Amino acid sequence: MANWQEAQRLGYVPRCGNDNKENGIHLNLPEAVEYTASRYFTEEEGPLVLVIDAASFSETLEWRDPTVTEPWQRPLAKIDNLPLSTVIETNRLVPTVGNGARFEWVRDQ
Repeated sequence: MANWQEAQRLGYVPRCGNDNKENGIHLNLPEAVEYTASRYFTEEEGPLVLVIDAASFSETLEWRDPTVTEPWQRPLAKIDNLPLSTVIETNRLVPTVGNGARFEWVRDQ
């Protein structure tokens, strides 16, 4: 949650360490959200799902192939940061028990 507050102050979502390493912003398809959140975040971090409109930077997307552990395409936006103007919705990730994932994506619609 602190990262989201910082992003709102800055006007963009800054890159994380993995983004800097790959020189782009890692994005997730809907089917990858819960897996990715459970792999990279803790409950204390209060992760959010940012639903975005990538139209303004679609030409920069690099579509990486699925892997054995991540059987979906893995988009990487070759941009400096994610502008808040592309965020169309924020949703909660709720900690779960027993379904194999640590988080469940709750769509607040």
